[in-house]
Amino acid sequence: MAREPKCRRVEFIPKVTAFKPDGTPLAQLEEVVLKLEELESIRLKDHLSLEQEECAELMGVSRPTFQRILMEGRGKIAAALIEGKAIRIEGGNYCLGQDQCRKNGDFQRSNNCIYRELATPPGEPDSEAMTGTKIAICTGGDSPSASVDGRFGRCSYFLLWDDDQPTFEVIKNSGPDINHGAGTGAAQDLIRRGTGVLLCNRIGPRAFTIFQKAGVKIYKVEENLDANTALERYQAGELPLLKAANNK
Repeated sequence: MAREPKCRRVEFIPKVTAFKPDGTPLAQLEEVVLKLEELESIRLKDHLSLEQEECAELMGVSRPTFQRILMEGRGKIAAALIEGKAIRIEGGNYCLGQDQCRKNGDFQRSNNCIYRELATPPGEPDSEAMTGTKIAICTGGDSPSASVDGRFGRCSYFLLWDDDQPTFEVIKNSGPDINHGAGTGAAQDLIRRGTGVLLCNRIGPRAFTIFQKAGVKIYKVEENLDANTALERYQAGELPLLKAANNK
């Protein structure tokens, strides 16, 4: 008996799910079906240019499994382009979180889903619902008096400011304990928590790309400033907007 496939973490369902060659009626075309997890693997690897290990971690699969999903997706797209086939995006074994788990063609509610509390609702990646309005600050300590830490993915804490409260939420960063993918994992987590603005000193290209795709604005802060002062300077419009990654 074959083992049931493990659900793969997918960030969102795309708004456009069908493509076809120009000038030919869809009824006359053969289709290839691109699974949601195959599209997600292509988005992470080819669109965001992440390393394979980071892609696998974000999807919750092993590196060999990610490579297989990626190659199957690329093969389907290549066949469609070369042979003039239509592409339809649907189905697969994927998890969107928020109790939405796709298996065998049906959404099922599962309390055992490891992504249950991590994912955002389906939608466009740059939607307001995804980015939110909270302000995240990279710090070396867990209080507003702590100094801004250096590299984004390796900072000790994130202080998340919410104007609606208003208060700081303290988030311990797991990045210092991770060998690879610290920045991308932290970026995904902050986006899911409703971050719309990031205040940091240095940030790498992969994390910067993830924030940029989600519509999060990043501002540069001096390391010797404390979190309270950094927030005040941002609110006063005194911090420079980062237009590119500044840490390799």
